[in-house]
Amino acid sequence: MIFTTPTKHAAGVTLWGDFYDLSNLRETIHNLVEGTPFKEEMKDLILGLAYDVRHAYQRDREEKVFGIDEYDKVIYRGERILWPVILFQVNALRYFAAFQPTTKEQQANLYRLEGCLEKSLTEQDAKIGAQCIEWLNSPSPITDNYYPQYLNEASKKYLLGPSGKARFRRLPEILKSFHPMSSEYKDFAYYVEGVAKQKGCYPHELHDFSEWPDFKW
Repeated sequence: MIFTTPTKHAAGVTLWGDFYDLSNLRETIHNLVEGTPFKEEMKDLILGLAYDVRHAYQRDREEKVFGIDEYDKVIYRGERILWPVILFQVNALRYFAAFQPTTKEQQANLYRLEGCLEKSLTEQDAKIGAQCIEWLNSPSPITDNYYPQYLNEASKKYLLGPSGKARFRRLPEILKSFHPMSSEYKDFAYYVEGVAKQKGCYPHELHDFSEWPDFKW
């Protein structure tokens, strides 16, 4: 069974499952992404979730024992993922599913993933979580000319400042900023286009190599 648990300092969630759960989820993610008409850079951004899932089931990340006695104890494998990142990715996966026929298994994985996140959002803070759930179930902000670099920019902004509840209260505004008509995204797009013009390249060819802030999960 796939499930998520909020991290202590509200940076994100840990996605848990056994080898079969996670490998099956990874297959679903790849199938949904590959069946879309978007550019490779956007596909790669969403496939980042499949990358995290793969490292989880390969035992490269977290492991934890769940259960109360010797009869039901199990060892699950997990991976920590930032709130803005996984919510953006899962919101996009639901959008990607509309571009192709999907199997019941794929829909089950997608609903399960959405359900896990909704539960963890509510556990973190019921009021703020409800706003984030509304965004998660809203139309995807992705367009043909969307700059996927903005996900890094927004995620770094989410990590700055106080952690815990104060950090989580900033999440709804971070999610709203993903919309291509938000002032935050438009300012970022204007900046990226300006830098690209100076360097004589396309904006989508630019990459962010700046340091990530130190933060507590």
